[in-house]
Amino acid sequence: MHEIRVSSKGQLVIPKYMRDAAGMKTGSLVLASLEGGRIILVPKPVDPLEALKKTGEELSLKNIRREIKEE
Repeated sequence: MHEIRVSSKGQLVIPKYMRDAAGMKTGSLVLASLEGGRIILVPKPVDPLEALKKTGEELSLKNIRREIKEE
């Protein structure tokens, strides 16, 4: 685990090796969620449909359309 300090503006610096491993580059968007008192950060996929395919879940045309509309 890596210790990170929160700035007075609430900003965090994610260590380079973590950004590299997650495929984050300058300007990348990150999705954040709060789960049981933990902050979970996940890089936002550039192609949401491709990301859905990688999850291994079954996809139907109806589900794909719903995902597109929610964005």
